[in-house]
Order: sequence, then C-alpha cells, then structure tokens
Amino acid sequence: MNAVIFALSLVAGQPAGPVDPELEESARYSFRLGVFERENAAVARPHFARSAVEYHQLWDRGRRSAELARAWARAAFLAGDPAGAIAAAQAGLRISANHGGLQRDLETYRDVVNSDSMAKPDERLRPARLAGVRSRLSGWDLFWLTAGASGLFGIGAATRFTTGRVWATPLAVLGIAGLLVCGGLAVMSALDERDDLASPLWIVRVEQPLRKGNGDSHAPRIESPLPRGTEVREVSRRGGWVQVRVAGGAVGWLPERVLIPVP
Repeated sequence: MNAVIFALSLVAGQPAGPVDPELEESARYSFRLGVFERENAAVARPHFARSAVEYHQLWDRGRRSAELARAWARAAFLAGDPAGAIAAAQAGLRISANHGGLQRDLETYRDVVNSDSMAKPDERLRPARLAGVRSRLSGWDLFWLTAGASGLFGIGAATRFTTGRVWATPLAVLGIAGLLVCGGLAVMSALDERDDLASPLWIVRVEQPLRKGNGDSHAPRIESPLPRGTEVREVSRRGGWVQVRVAGGAVGWLPERVLIPVP
C-alpha cells in the first residue's frame, strides 16, 4: 500500500487555470498530508478522501481537465474508494478520451475491482480496454492530419496545373486519399461519441445484486452481486430504479441510490 501511495503521489496531478485557488490548494494539501501519513492507512485515508471531495467540488465548479480528473481519481482510489476513482477517471476520459495516463489509471482501478470472475460471457463485468477512434486520436490530431492532407493536395494540384510536373499528380492523389481517411475517422469518432451519450455510464457505489425487475422482491439476474466499482450502461429507468447493461451484455435492474453517475 505504501508503495502504491508513493508512486501515485509522484504524478498526483497539478491542474492548471485558477477557478478557486484556495480550494485547489486545499485539495493538494490534503493529498500531501495523506502521502505524509502513508505508513498508517487509517490516518492517511481521511486526508485522501477530503482531497477527492475537494477535487470533485472543483470539477463541479467548472474546472474540468484531464489532469484534474486524474488527481481526483487518484485521491479517491487512495481513500479506499475504487468506485469513485473509476467515476472520476471516466469523467476525465469524456473530455479527453485519448489521454494515455487516465486510460492506464482506469485499468489499475479496474484491476482492484477484479470484475473478471463471471464465467458466462454475457455476465462478464469488466469492460474491454478502451478502443475506438476517440480513445486514440484527439480533435486536434484529426485537425492536423486533415491540414496535412489538404496541404499535400493543394501543393500537388497547384504544381501539376502550373508547371506540369509529373510527380505532382501522385502527391495530389495522396492528399485526396488522406482527406478521405480523415473524413472517415471523423465520422467514426462522432459515432463513438453518439453511442457513449446514448447509454449513460453509471458506477456501482456498493455491492448490489442485479435484479430481473425494478424491485427488491425480484430474483437476481446474476448469481453473484455486482462488486463496488462495476461499470454499467443505462438502458431505461422506472420508479427509482435503473435498468442497466453490464459489459458482457446481461441486462437487469439496480436501485438508483446505489449508482454514481459519471459527471
């Protein structure tokens, strides 16, 4: 545990851009206190918990960045709250889906949840590693790729029509091909984002059975309760209950009170 705290403290996140300097400094100070008391988890965890709450408050006040989400997630994780850590990491990935550090941290938190234990494929709880265009390319990446392809086409076309150089034609064709690829990537990224927004992500706050209906009287849909930190996708809602889908595809109901929405 001490080694984990020390490793995470080295990259605890230093969010940029003042929104509430005093609250930000308090969040950092609480985190440092936790690191200082790392030899005693019972003393350190309340400091990390306070830091996580303060980073969450900064997020709610509009201070939204991948680095703040990373600091918030790490504070929650070290406070013994893997569900909160996963929610924070996912919140950061919503605004910076290709952030490699957040992606790696999320996999660490998922390891702690250890949600690979279900034997049936449709009851698998751990999501696959992040995939898709959005998790690999940012909007700026696509912008610069498109700008580069446009440049190749412009230079090739202009040179071909003004000087008649033979090499200019392949250059223009390469530029057109690049533009087509960039267009396809942009469409795929938009589809990834649409699918993500269409099925809101929730994190299970406490261990809870996934039931066949929206009430405690219904039988469990899966034999074992969902562990704290399980990621589920919303299908529908009814009477204070949320119908959700786990990573493997199984669908059941959970009371909304046990779920953390990804902000």
